[in-house]
Amino acid sequence: MAEERPAREMTWEDHLAETIKAFRQEMKGWGGEMFPDEFHTHRRAAHREVLLAWRSLIDARIAKLDRADQDQAAPKATRIPVE
Repeated sequence: MAEERPAREMTWEDHLAETIKAFRQEMKGWGGEMFPDEFHTHRRAAHREVLLAWRSLIDARIAKLDRADQDQAAPKATRIPVE
């Protein structure tokens, strides 16, 4: 006989995963009628905006790294004692 394991308490992540699975299953029965064409237009535009937001963050970080490299490459002033 197989040994029974104690039931594991579900976390909020488990509940969320189950909800997503159920929602996807429910959507399969609705076909394409759930989402009108306008929804897809807005979803695509929103997706583009998210990508542009990430691009701006990446560009800002690259610029910061470039400035740091330029600061390190710049010759440093040295004091020369004058007699």
